[in-house]
Amino acid sequence: MRGKPDVPGYKARLDGVGSKMDEKKLGALLVTDIKNIRYLSGFTGSSAYILLSKGKRWFLTDPRYATQAGEEVKGFNIKIYKKKALDTIAGLMAAPSARPIGFESDNISFDAYGKLKKGLPGAKLKPAPGIIADLRKRKDPFEVRRIRDSVGVLDAGFEKAMRLLKPGAIEREAALEIEFVFKEKGAEGLAFDTIIASGPRGALPHGKASSKKIKKGELVVVDMGALKDGYNSDETRTFSIGRPSTEQRKVYGVVKDAQAKAIDAIRPGVKASAVDAAARGHIKKAGYGKFFGHGTGHGVGLEIHEGPAISPLSREVLEEGMVITIEPGIYLPGSFGVRIEDMALVTRDGCEVLTRTSRELVSL
Repeated sequence: MRGKPDVPGYKARLDGVGSKMDEKKLGALLVTDIKNIRYLSGFTGSSAYILLSKGKRWFLTDPRYATQAGEEVKGFNIKIYKKKALDTIAGLMAAPSARPIGFESDNISFDAYGKLKKGLPGAKLKPAPGIIADLRKRKDPFEVRRIRDSVGVLDAGFEKAMRLLKPGAIEREAALEIEFVFKEKGAEGLAFDTIIASGPRGALPHGKASSKKIKKGELVVVDMGALKDGYNSDETRTFSIGRPSTEQRKVYGVVKDAQAKAIDAIRPGVKASAVDAAARGHIKKAGYGKFFGHGTGHGVGLEIHEGPAISPLSREVLEEGMVITIEPGIYLPGSFGVRIEDMALVTRDGCEVLTRTSRELVSL
């Protein structure tokens, strides 16, 4: 029996946008965010626009991408603009409409907005941020497979890291060697600059790899992400170089248990803030609350940071199909830091942890 074809669900995505447009009473929607354009069309280039209106779907790009658009983009009227994109868009929208034209106000520049408004003097422009970002929070099966592939690259990266990290190793050099592994495994790039932070630098949540030499007795925070086939992955582990001290073991245990509590809290219908509270409450109870200052996690997909936010301030509710990180940490200034991060897919009854490197404290 043959499995389902491995194809993106563009029709469902576009139908979802259409429903959102009806909810907001929009006559048209101009999409300018290149990640949203890829999500709706499959276009992998760096310059394009999408214009959606009743019964019409326009894809616009410049001559550099004419051939590529023809190969990648299906189900749209493709228009190649040769001069100014916004003038072309204004021409397509010249027909009057009783409904406003929505635009991605969180992506378009003030200058571009002014030009669009000037080109459409009789139209009402309405800010419509988050329409597509909201849909992107829930991954379809095609996206989940792409994310799993990206996680597979990370597995190889952490295997390499555990061979490289030893006394005398230089953080930046180790990061470069790991990045070569990513490329060998088919990644097109990094999801973000690799973090390798040893000893006191581990207390910097975003301590990018430096020229520091790793020393025996230190903890090393390694936070890596791969970008493969357009989709990101994200994982953090903290390793011990040699035998860890009693305090290091204690802090590691608190973070590990906090993460487990947050993972156990994941299921559809649960508030994202409640997942954060599960981890944060455990760390606070252990006496380290003031040393955990960031959110517990975030969504991952076409972007390394997207919705939903897993934080105390989040108002979002988890839904089946969301892919999120769970990454509590404790950072002791001048001493060391510990962070453990995994990616989890929200399932019907709970979650599936996608990242696979051991969460035990590994001594290298």
